[in-house]
Amino acid sequence: MNESSHPRVASPPPKPLMIWDGECHFCRLWIERWHVLTAGEVEYETYQKAAVRFPEIPREQFQRSVVYIDKAGEVFFAAEAVYRSLSCRSSRKWLAWSYDHVPGSAAISEIAYKIIARHRTFGSAVTRLLWGADVRPPTYFAARRWFLRALGLVYLIAFVSLWAQADGLIGANGILPVSQFLPAAHEQLGGQAYSVLPTLCWFNSSNGFLHFLCGGGVVLSLLLICGIVPVACLIALFVFYLSLTIAGQTFLNFQWDILLLETGFLSIFLAPWQWWPKRDREPPLSRAALFLLKLLLFKLMVMSGVVKLTSGDDSWGWLDHSFHWSALTALDYHYWSQPLPTIFAWWADKSPEWFKHFSVAFCLVVEIIVPLLIWAPRRLRLIAAGLFIFLQAVIALTGNYCFFNLLTIALCLLLIDDATFGRPRVVAAVAGRGFAWRLAMLFPVAVIIVMLPLNGWLIFTA
Repeated sequence: MNESSHPRVASPPPKPLMIWDGECHFCRLWIERWHVLTAGEVEYETYQKAAVRFPEIPREQFQRSVVYIDKAGEVFFAAEAVYRSLSCRSSRKWLAWSYDHVPGSAAISEIAYKIIARHRTFGSAVTRLLWGADVRPPTYFAARRWFLRALGLVYLIAFVSLWAQADGLIGANGILPVSQFLPAAHEQLGGQAYSVLPTLCWFNSSNGFLHFLCGGGVVLSLLLICGIVPVACLIALFVFYLSLTIAGQTFLNFQWDILLLETGFLSIFLAPWQWWPKRDREPPLSRAALFLLKLLLFKLMVMSGVVKLTSGDDSWGWLDHSFHWSALTALDYHYWSQPLPTIFAWWADKSPEWFKHFSVAFCLVVEIIVPLLIWAPRRLRLIAAGLFIFLQAVIALTGNYCFFNLLTIALCLLLIDDATFGRPRVVAAVAGRGFAWRLAMLFPVAVIIVMLPLNGWLIFTA
């Protein structure tokens, strides 16, 4: 749309102004969201109050659509008004650019706006169904606190359980002594051994040092649970557990060990840069780190399901290149063939055949289809979190998979935003743009750029 086609007002507002219908419940919901997104760059006012200030704009126009007036007095309507207002934030300038330059974008946007504007009551119902009463951008301060506590608990379990076994597994007189493994690796790989096998045990592989790593991990885990210097704790925990994972060789080469390292590393950039927990004033979250942790959960669930269907095992229902309900027999064998089945596994194994078939289908749906809801509106995202947690809890009740299920549940906590708990009032501390700020914000972005194509390839070639 050319600039000449936009009307102007005689008395421009000192600040960009979005005018909306104060009697429209649907409008009110989305204005609350846009108010947060524009972060003070745009003023919002109902046309019932503002119309008298701008007689150049017909009252009927205010009733038909939102109206946006920039500081120069130029007036925009409907979808274009929404895009122009949101583009006041640098992160959303692409909206107005797309409207102006992408063929068909303006026409499609305006048609969609007209359809929604004519069915505001229906739109309000759909909004409440998908988002609830609060459509503002989600915040995750409570989720971050509980996630880090849960992660600290998982680290605590990992270090305590290994501490009791370290001497017998990888000690000097253990089954696979690390003091023999590392020299042998260096002999085979030369100088590359230090990068291929990154572990502090290169400096010291004695039993005492193994105890130091485990004991230090326990102390750091407790500090993380208490919220004390979380970033430093997470860095040290990652280094300690990576060192033990390499030293542990076959004994620490399980899925949950790798998942803990991935989660622990990404959590470094999610954790608040503070010495002590301060509920009333928390540093902002890194959206990039949060995205990566959600992506990790998405990858974990999808690949867990896809690998079942691509394993060639007919018991997952995929028989002769098609799906068969009667072939969903995986749980006929699972409960008594899994590692260390619990007493509940015995009862589950005695359940009716139809229930076992249903359980297999439910598992596949939760692992392959439901992960898409991680990126969906709020209520669908919460449904996904509930289904994930339920599945992991049931698996944990019937079998022993170390801390895998607890760690997966911890990741699910990041899907539960603050609005679920009534959106507690948290004043985000203004972070100075020093080294810590750049590291927390920019490094996860670099990880996304490097790892996203690789993760996509892993998911679709599993």
